[in-house]
Amino acid sequence: MEDTARAKVLLLDTSEENISSLSKILRSKNYDIRSSSTREEAIDFIQKWKPDLVILNIFVKSLDPLSFISELRENPFTANQKIIILSQSRKIENITGPSPKVRGYLTKPLDFEKLKNIISEITEDARGRKIRVMVADDDEEFCELVRMFLVSNLYEPIIVTNPLKIIHEVKVSKPDVLLLDITMPKKDGFEILDELQDEMETARVPIVILSALSLEKYQERGILTGLPEMIFKEYPGKLILEIVEKQISGSLQESGGKRKQEIKPCVLLADDQTELLILMKERLEEEGFNVVAAADGEEALQMVFQHHPDIAVLDYNMPFKDGLKIAQELKDNPLFAHIPIIIVTGEGKRDVKIKGLSMGIDDYLVKPVDTDELVARIRMILKRNKQVLDTNPLSKLPGNPSIQARIEREIARKSTFAVLYLDLNNFKAYNDAYGFEAGDYVIKTTANLLVKLTIQNENTEDFIGHIGGDDFIIITSFERAEFLCKRITGAFDEISPSFYNERDRKSGYIISTDRQGNVKKFPFLSISIGVVHNSLKPLTSFAQISNIGAELKKVAKREEKSAYFFDRRKD
Repeated sequence: MEDTARAKVLLLDTSEENISSLSKILRSKNYDIRSSSTREEAIDFIQKWKPDLVILNIFVKSLDPLSFISELRENPFTANQKIIILSQSRKIENITGPSPKVRGYLTKPLDFEKLKNIISEITEDARGRKIRVMVADDDEEFCELVRMFLVSNLYEPIIVTNPLKIIHEVKVSKPDVLLLDITMPKKDGFEILDELQDEMETARVPIVILSALSLEKYQERGILTGLPEMIFKEYPGKLILEIVEKQISGSLQESGGKRKQEIKPCVLLADDQTELLILMKERLEEEGFNVVAAADGEEALQMVFQHHPDIAVLDYNMPFKDGLKIAQELKDNPLFAHIPIIIVTGEGKRDVKIKGLSMGIDDYLVKPVDTDELVARIRMILKRNKQVLDTNPLSKLPGNPSIQARIEREIARKSTFAVLYLDLNNFKAYNDAYGFEAGDYVIKTTANLLVKLTIQNENTEDFIGHIGGDDFIIITSFERAEFLCKRITGAFDEISPSFYNERDRKSGYIISTDRQGNVKKFPFLSISIGVVHNSLKPLTSFAQISNIGAELKKVAKREEKSAYFFDRRKD
């Protein structure tokens, strides 16, 4: 344990009892322990003390843990902070104990069929009238999907997204079933559950717990945060030490014992000061970047054409061509205009900065260069560019350039993967009958559904893109493909009726025109999925995969309801 004897661990919790218990466990291995309970103090610790690991209690309301994690990830100076979720709550027995106070526990993303069965079982004695179901969750997009499911199944939905209003709304609305999330800011589900049990008028309301958390077990990648996650009634000391040691030593591996093959971002460094160039290059390579270096302006342009870097860091004063001249040439070339540029200068001249910013320069650094700041700014710019480069404005999902790049990456990795091509059936007829605004709502809701069912956390391997119109794409492992297809087709059919008015829901169809102008009956919207994969034959190009996907979607569209079809051909 010599390598980790002085490792620093920051505990983020408000419970002195939890902090004391954890500290005792960790100090047995000689860790340096500090604790914090407020957001400001925690961020200050992370930036200045630089802990090797942060242990966060997911139920700490003073931090709003999910927002706190997002804030760390969005800050380039703290983006790589190692974090694990470690929570202790004796109230877990209310959900998982021998005599739980709830009628059911459902893990997100929801299985609508299981939810339907639980509600039916709970409300069996209330048949003959409309069942009132309250959804208490601060995730508004999730609530909207559940609301659509409830409407489609003829339940009366009541949506509450403010945890501080849940008790009041239960008293006023008197729901037949309460669907309650246990991880909400300001007031978690455990507290709400206790308060409901304290009063006779609310104690009898049947409660179904909703959560992305898995209780009383360890997960290397929790659905809620994407981080190692442990939530127990009592702290398991031996397991905690094992996980903490692995995290600090950096030896955690992917499932199956293999590390993820990473594609390193390529950074072009151009500077005629050799010592500074070497210093920056070594620092960036330590941080996981692939670095190409140039000692003057002409060489920098040659490196751009040869290596197509993801970002360029250019010295303002260089032989042959200065940084701004190189930047202008890149911005004038459609092939390289998208490359973000940082200018490094020893001058703080206002007119130089204004000229650069008017050209589209992304950032400036003044010499002497702080290499930590350089790394942080590069990460921030690359992350920002990735998000805005080709995002579809309606669905907020990546568009065709990112889709093609991701597929080509999978081909290059030589891994076994699957590409799901998704297309809505009867969308034109729906758009014509209900209008473009309703059609846009269908597209946004479909995107939301795909994200909720596929992207389980920030570290997921899966990818979702929006090809355009009502066409989407998902890239996943071959082993996971059929599971996703079943979930997506089942969930879409559950919510589809809610896109229609009451008259059409009762009819089960709409009257509209087809592409030839013929008036006819159209069934409800459904989704078809063609699954292209390389488990039976190699896939060698984006064009090949696109062509196969289009063929398979046509086969899936022969079904009246949502369906999926796998490519079974071996050649």
